[in-house]
Amino acid sequence: MADRPNKKETSSIPILDGTNYSKWYLRMHFLLRSKDLLDVCEKVIGQDATPSTINRWTKLSFEAIPTITSRINCRVFLEVINSETSDKANLLWSKINKQYASKRAMNKGHEWMSWQKANYSGNLHQYIEDTHKFLLKLQSVSIKMPSKILSYIILGKLAGDPKLSQVVELLTLHEQIIEKPNQILSRLQEYANHCQTKDNSQITMALASALVLATNNEPYQILYYCANGKHNPKCLRHKKEEGFSENPHLRPQRQDNKKEGTKCKTSRSDFNSTSSPHRHSFEIKTSANSGRLWSNAAHVSLQRCFHLSSKIYKTPSNHRGLV
Repeated sequence: MADRPNKKETSSIPILDGTNYSKWYLRMHFLLRSKDLLDVCEKVIGQDATPSTINRWTKLSFEAIPTITSRINCRVFLEVINSETSDKANLLWSKINKQYASKRAMNKGHEWMSWQKANYSGNLHQYIEDTHKFLLKLQSVSIKMPSKILSYIILGKLAGDPKLSQVVELLTLHEQIIEKPNQILSRLQEYANHCQTKDNSQITMALASALVLATNNEPYQILYYCANGKHNPKCLRHKKEEGFSENPHLRPQRQDNKKEGTKCKTSRSDFNSTSSPHRHSFEIKTSANSGRLWSNAAHVSLQRCFHLSSKIYKTPSNHRGLV
């Protein structure tokens, strides 16, 4: 015979009030299963059961009923308890599930619309905390959305703030981060913490630190470029007929003594960034084995798009570098 659950075991289970059925059901389900009471709630005893089996089943049913009713409020209690369910755990469990599972769709809509109505009020720390709570609520009612869509929604609420427009743009372009909403919130938290402890002259370093990935899954990336007015077949960024059309200023002078295409390969470890005395800029230095991609250093303005972690930088002069 199963032991009676004590207050400590049931205290972690929320009180069912009609709006939190999904969360309540999962936790109560786990508790009943751990106490060997789930079968008596979900199954019906066979007609050919022996007297001893019937007696044991009845005792388990009487134990499961108070376990369930101890975590429902008065209104729910009056709705589900009657002469039939008061002494049969399977009927009580079935009635609760049928009555409140039907409201699950309504709960989904309520949680989703609550998140959509929530706007960014100017406090980034509070926004991050509230967004974490909303994501947990969506998970509790089994709302399944593509992770990238959730990330876009999170960033979209921040896009209207001019102070965060650059952060939003950079995070949106980062393929690895945008795939996980929690990564987005983590980078925003790093940015907020950095801005809170540094003066305005360090705003660029806050942007940079918010984007650096602490992973070695992709230490380098190979990109192919066209050169000398000819299309490199390995360059997949554009079709042959579109070469240099998107960036005509990058068209090189005619040099017949050079090869048709170029191939660049560099390691992320070949670069390091430091703060610059110029506001809204930082300095990137290369090591000797960086393929002579950048001769010494480049000052990258935040007025242009820059991207860390194996991405392309656009400098004020519109030349390209690879990191």
